[in-house]
Amino acid sequence: MTTEASLATTDAEKLKLLLNVSRLISSRLELKPLIQEVVRQASRLVSADRSTLWLYSHETNEIYTFLGEGLSQEIRMPLGTGVAGAAAQEGRVIIIDDAYTSPYFNPEVDRRTGYRTKSLLAVPMESHGQRLMGCFQAVNRLDESEPDGVGCFSEEDVEVLSAMAGIAAVAVENALLYSEQKKMFKSFIVTLAQSVDAKDATTSNHTMMVTGIAVALAQHLELSHERVERVRIAAVLHDYGKIGVPDEVLNKPGKLEDEEFLQMRSHCIKSILILSRIAFGRGLEDIPRIAGLHHEKLDGNGYPFGLRGEEIPLESRILAVADVFQALTQTRPYKQGLPPAQALEECRTMTVWHTDRFGRESGPHLDANVVTALGEILDEQNGNLGYFEQVSGWESMLAGEEL
Repeated sequence: MTTEASLATTDAEKLKLLLNVSRLISSRLELKPLIQEVVRQASRLVSADRSTLWLYSHETNEIYTFLGEGLSQEIRMPLGTGVAGAAAQEGRVIIIDDAYTSPYFNPEVDRRTGYRTKSLLAVPMESHGQRLMGCFQAVNRLDESEPDGVGCFSEEDVEVLSAMAGIAAVAVENALLYSEQKKMFKSFIVTLAQSVDAKDATTSNHTMMVTGIAVALAQHLELSHERVERVRIAAVLHDYGKIGVPDEVLNKPGKLEDEEFLQMRSHCIKSILILSRIAFGRGLEDIPRIAGLHHEKLDGNGYPFGLRGEEIPLESRILAVADVFQALTQTRPYKQGLPPAQALEECRTMTVWHTDRFGRESGPHLDANVVTALGEILDEQNGNLGYFEQVSGWESMLAGEEL
C-alpha cells in the first residue's frame, strides 16, 4: 500500500484542498489525463489506498473504467453490479467496512487484479442536470492504527468525496464533450482526404501512408503528444489543395506541360488557403501552414515560398520526408515502386547535393535527421511498410474512435 498525506481536519484545510483540486483538473480537456488526475487527488483527499472513477454509458446501461489506480485494462459492468454500480443505480452513497461480508461487493475485480479490498466508499456522480455520469469509488482507507493498515471511511470522507464528485462532474462532462468533438473532427478530415485520393486515381492510399510515416517519424523524434497530433492532422490534409487542380492535370499519364506543372504545384498554396478557412482548435492553428509547406526544400528551391533550412517548420520537414518516401515506394500506373531500402537510399541522397530526377544538380532537399529517423524505424520494423498503415490511425479516425 502507498502512504498519502492524511485528510485535512479543519474546514479551511479541506476547502483549500478542494480548491486546489478544482484548479488542477479544470485545466485538463483530454479525458484520460483528467481522470488520472481526478483519481489521484481523490485518493489524497480521503486517504484511500486507491480510487477509481467509473463512467456510465447510457447506450449500454453499463458502468466502465479504463483508468484507475491499479488497473491495467478497461473493466465494464452492468449498472447495479458491485458497490460502484449499486451506488450509481440507486443514486446514493454506499460505505462498506468489510467488503467480503457485503452483498454489494463483487469480488471479480479483486480476482482479476490480484488486489485485496477491505473498506469501500462509493459516491454517485451527476451532471448539473442530474443526469447520471458515473461513480467515484475509494478503496481501503489508510489507517496506521489498524494492524493491517486499513481502516473505515467516515462521514467526513463522504462529505469530502461528494464535494470532489461535484467538481469532477463538470470537468468530466466538458472532457467528454471535447472528446466527442475531436472524434467528429478527425472522421471529417479523413473523409475529406479520401475525397482527394479518389480524385487522383494514381495515388490510392497515398494520404493514409504519408500520415502513418509522418506520425511514426514524429514519435521517433520524441515530439510532444501535441506536436505529434499536429503532424497527424497536417499529414491527413497535406494534399487537400488538389481538390482545386483540374482532373485532366492530376490524372495525366505523361509529362506535364509547363502550365500544367504550375497548376499541379499550386495545390500547396491552395491547401493553405482552403485550410485557413477552417476554425482549427487551440494548438492546431498552424495546421494550414504545416500542411502547405511539404514541398519546400532545405536549399530554398522548393515551393510555394522558397523557404530555407529551419525557416521550414520541423513538422513540415517531417511531412516532406514522408511524402517523398511514400511516393518512391508506391507503385503507380506509370512506374514500379521501389523496395523500402532503395527508397531510403534515395532519400539519403536528397539530404546533400545530388542530381535530381530531371538530371539537374540540386542542393539538399530533405532533413538529414528526419531521414536518419526513418532509417531507424525501417530497421526496427524490418522494412515492413504495413507498420505505417497501423500507426496512421486511419480506420480509427474514420470510425470516430479514440486513438
